[in-house]
Amino acid sequence: MRLSIALLAALLISAHGAEAQQTVKIGTTPSFVFLPLYVAEQLGYFKAEGITAQFVDFEGGAEVTTAMVGGSIDAGGTMVERPLILAEKGFGAKNLVALENRNPLHVVLRANHPAKEVKDLKGSRLGMTRAGSGTDLSLRALLKDAGLEPDRDVAIIAIGGVSSANAALKAGQVDGFMGGEPATAIAVHQLKLARYFLDPRMGQGPKFLQFMTFPTVQVSDRFIQANPQAAEKIVRAIVKTLKRMREDPEAAVRVGQKLFPTLDVSIIRSIITIEKNTYFPQITEEAVHQCNQAQKQLGVVKGDIAYDKVVATQFKHLWDQ
Repeated sequence: MRLSIALLAALLISAHGAEAQQTVKIGTTPSFVFLPLYVAEQLGYFKAEGITAQFVDFEGGAEVTTAMVGGSIDAGGTMVERPLILAEKGFGAKNLVALENRNPLHVVLRANHPAKEVKDLKGSRLGMTRAGSGTDLSLRALLKDAGLEPDRDVAIIAIGGVSSANAALKAGQVDGFMGGEPATAIAVHQLKLARYFLDPRMGQGPKFLQFMTFPTVQVSDRFIQANPQAAEKIVRAIVKTLKRMREDPEAAVRVGQKLFPTLDVSIIRSIITIEKNTYFPQITEEAVHQCNQAQKQLGVVKGDIAYDKVVATQFKHLWDQ
């Protein structure tokens, strides 16, 4: 009889545990910008909250957003402005939590370039990934803010991703580029071709550039309505993950090695040394306002969009835990 009771109790506990775990499909792009999502999964923070994270890889943010709107994924790891774009199209989506709280895109210049300020870039040739990309828009906005006219005062050249960007720099086709990791760290630390010139991750540059884009976790309004507890659990897991990454960056380095096995560990460590300054979950009203205004200037959105229309404010209290 005692054995039967014990077995029944074990079955109930097992059933409860199985019921507590919820699979959440997360669409994102495997890159350093979204590393906290993979750290949350690898170090067990999602699992501890009852979430089984199932990653779906995409080429970029637009594809992630399309999948979220279509319902083939539950959550998206993409950039903060995507819900603003969706809001103008009549689709409700919210930023749940930041993965980095500043723009991860930054400028590197060839090591011997004399420029000290953005205005000194006049006459330079600068690269970006492709026309209309975040690197293109960020670079143009930065130059205009300094009184330079893109394409007239500064040649802007599409140079593609990591290997082609550094090949262009090495061949002298560009004097530098606006990019993200790991392309810039490889240029600076491995190839020793370049130096960091202006880096929003370090609080450098005009305020609008620091907040015009940054990575967040996003879900549709319908997901929050149907799964409010799951949304809360995602936020809790990311908040704990970011705290771990700030306090124990080597844990993030180890996950980075699994995600990017061909990269030298010293490169991964150099990236995380800089990016740990951005591992904070808060999405402030000022940041969203700055993002909104920058995206308006770029023509990505047309109007002013209310903070609570694009941020899940019911979970704000969790950011400070």
